[in-house]
Amino acid sequence: MLFNRNVHIDPENSGHSRLKIAVFAVVLILFLVVGSPGVYASSQTTLSGVSSAVQSAFVAVQTAGKDGGNVTSLVSQLNDALALVQKASAENSTKPAQASADLKSALTIAQGVQSAAATVAQQGTSARQLQVELSIGSALVIVGIAVALYVYGERIYRRLWLRTYRSHVVRKVG
Repeated sequence: MLFNRNVHIDPENSGHSRLKIAVFAVVLILFLVVGSPGVYASSQTTLSGVSSAVQSAFVAVQTAGKDGGNVTSLVSQLNDALALVQKASAENSTKPAQASADLKSALTIAQGVQSAAATVAQQGTSARQLQVELSIGSALVIVGIAVALYVYGERIYRRLWLRTYRSHVVRKVG
């Protein structure tokens, strides 16, 4: 048989032991939350999340720079976001509310930089394409002028020479 019928459970004692377990669990949870370094775990998670967003924005800015975009202002904003992250990291243990506000500001800046980087990259790509088109057009014009000079150069030279010296008279000396 699986059940032992000789065991007697005292109803007053079992409630008391449940209360002890509940109190012990509450005290343990409070100790873990208040008395451990895990107090700032949510801030650290936010800090790592913001750091990740700043890194993603950096990669976006780097890509925009490779595409030929002018990333000067984006780099400046990214430096501001990094400064806020460092400030929040230093303030985390002393001023958690200020650190949280700094992290929110840094996250907003990083997200703005990342969205603006896409536009800057597109502008850089357009500018590069325009430059290539202008270079090809200029090269074609130069080649066209060179071919025209080769084919019609002698004729053009004679006409210019005749127009320049048409009023000159050649006299026999001697």
